[in-house]
Amino acid sequence: MTRPVIVVGNLTIDDVIQPDGSSQMGTLGGNSVHATAAALTWVGGVGIVARCGPDFPAAAIGRLRQAGADTGGIRHIEGPTVRNWVIYEADGSRTWVYRTPPGRSAEVAPQPGDIPAAWLNRRPAPVVHVAAMPLAAAAGVVRSVRDRASGAAITLDTHEGWRRGADVLDAARLVDVFLPSREELAELVGYDDPPRAAGELTAAGVKCVVVKMGGDGALVARPAMPLAHAPASKVTVADPTGAGDSFCGGFAAGLALGEDVVDAARRGCATAAAAIGAAGSLRLLDLGPVARDLLAGRGAPGSGKAGPGVTASSQPAGPRPAAGVPGDRVTPGTAADRPGQAEDDGYGIDMMHREIATIPDVIASSLADPGGHVQELAGWLAGRGIEHLYLTGCGDSAFAGLAASLAFRRHSRLRVHPVHALDLARYLVRYLPPASAVLAISFSGRVGRTTEAARQAAAFGHPVIALTGNPDGQLAAAADRILPVDVPTLGFSPGTSTYIGMLCTLIDLALRTSHTGDGGAIRGACGQLPGQAARTLDWCDAPASGAAARMASARFVTFLGAGPNEATARFGAAKLFEASQQIAVATNIEEWAHEEYFITRPGDPVILVAPAGAAQDRAGEILSELRFIRADATVISDTEPPGRAGHLRLAAGAPEELSPALAALPLAQLGFHLARQTGKRSYNFPSPQARDEHYDTIHRATLGEPA
Repeated sequence: MTRPVIVVGNLTIDDVIQPDGSSQMGTLGGNSVHATAAALTWVGGVGIVARCGPDFPAAAIGRLRQAGADTGGIRHIEGPTVRNWVIYEADGSRTWVYRTPPGRSAEVAPQPGDIPAAWLNRRPAPVVHVAAMPLAAAAGVVRSVRDRASGAAITLDTHEGWRRGADVLDAARLVDVFLPSREELAELVGYDDPPRAAGELTAAGVKCVVVKMGGDGALVARPAMPLAHAPASKVTVADPTGAGDSFCGGFAAGLALGEDVVDAARRGCATAAAAIGAAGSLRLLDLGPVARDLLAGRGAPGSGKAGPGVTASSQPAGPRPAAGVPGDRVTPGTAADRPGQAEDDGYGIDMMHREIATIPDVIASSLADPGGHVQELAGWLAGRGIEHLYLTGCGDSAFAGLAASLAFRRHSRLRVHPVHALDLARYLVRYLPPASAVLAISFSGRVGRTTEAARQAAAFGHPVIALTGNPDGQLAAAADRILPVDVPTLGFSPGTSTYIGMLCTLIDLALRTSHTGDGGAIRGACGQLPGQAARTLDWCDAPASGAAARMASARFVTFLGAGPNEATARFGAAKLFEASQQIAVATNIEEWAHEEYFITRPGDPVILVAPAGAAQDRAGEILSELRFIRADATVISDTEPPGRAGHLRLAAGAPEELSPALAALPLAQLGFHLARQTGKRSYNFPSPQARDEHYDTIHRATLGEPA
């Protein structure tokens, strides 16, 4: 199980001067921001602890929160936030000029009591990164964490103001990994020889020293073990600000994922490489794919000279078995091993929020076909003369098939038929036309009705493909081919990122089975989709929270959609069932006027999913009716709704066949906020027995006699 990460550091406002004289004034800064953004590149569950004045931009904190960071450790204090001139020279060196009084850094340094006690009590125990700060403050935080959370893995960065002495060595001995830069290490030992200096520290009782060496990568030293090196790779440096802190955040994420210190150093170097290739303290929130490419040894676009802390590794990204991770004390039989038993067991609703934050990266990866599996399947279908493709599943998987159907109809030579797994298995399988194939969809690979549909289709002689995240599951065993969908999950939460991963994989298949082979325009639109998703999440989080507050006491919530976004409406209702356990209705926009109209009262919440497309004009007419009966209408759209209505704004520009990948995002946020505001956990099983019985029911793959 991935360990949570806590970053303890500072927040600043920086005025940056580049070697060519250009400047960026009033930029968001602070080592805690860079390190937190870096950790979020790889893991969820990152908490930030820092202090700032009232002049610190609230939007920046909101952006971190939207990305999945827990900002509950940020303390607002009187007085200004620290402001600096940061002046870079052509050789990469920099000079700091403090614009606030020098003593202000000590005043805003985090204190031990700033770290929420609940964060330190989590299981598995957290990785705590203590970023650069005045020595007295850093030592106090380290001692407190060691006393309060004996199982925590603590990493400690150095501060340019530290000088050689026993106090520094005492602090370094208390932590699991000491993370000096080459320059600061030389200041601490009195000479510039990283291997010798690191050896001197380990001989003096420091458990592990990782030296950040800029363009030379990173050096790892441990007692009685040979030195290890994480090499640099070539990238074009756009902005070196925060490279060291980005390394530290990526390194902490590596430990959280179960890596040993050498692999964690490689991850830290890849993270720093991604960071210096762009500008802005939050740029890593949008550069996850670049960091993963660097870690996998694929390089980055526009590669140039080696930059600070950059590595090229032949090792793939992702968790590896633990190998001497410092401070890991979780043992079998603890709450970490028993789903459904404690707040940190994977069912906490915060898992849902963290997974929502990963969706832009999921979209980018799923549309890129990184393993070539979608392209191989397209060729296989063509080779077998397949003309009809039945998309089948249950729940989110069924919604994904329906949501992708317009993409197939507009772009694919295949005639697509979205159908629920029970209906396919019991009512349609006997009557499928020749040249049909069944694409059975289940991320878990264990859903019984989807497995039955696959087995029934195979029994009637139709080829079966399993779209799944579980290549060893019962669905995969029933299929002729597997189309893997690789979406990292953080716990047991209502499906959000997994739904988007399945949907985008299906859209990619539609494009790769094109009847014309000319997909330049739609491929360009796909390339814009991850950025549009990030903007949509950013814009909608606060409005979704406000809409949730209005819905918390509602009799029920109605979701309306049409075409591919009728599936989106069904997805939105499902998130209320699963997250906040609230009654919801999902139906076609037109059907509401014929049916649910008669039970909709003034003040009843109605969510109208209406991005630009063929049904948007009719959605506007239904919105007029909703306003007439004084329902509480909220429109999910990339255009401003007429009149008075709530608006969850989608980024504009996506064609209608791609719009379900964006329209689902505010609905996922709405489900999360409703659960958070009502104190619910994912699924809210009343007992472990109820949970087990439920999963036994939906995983049972009985075979019926088709009609």
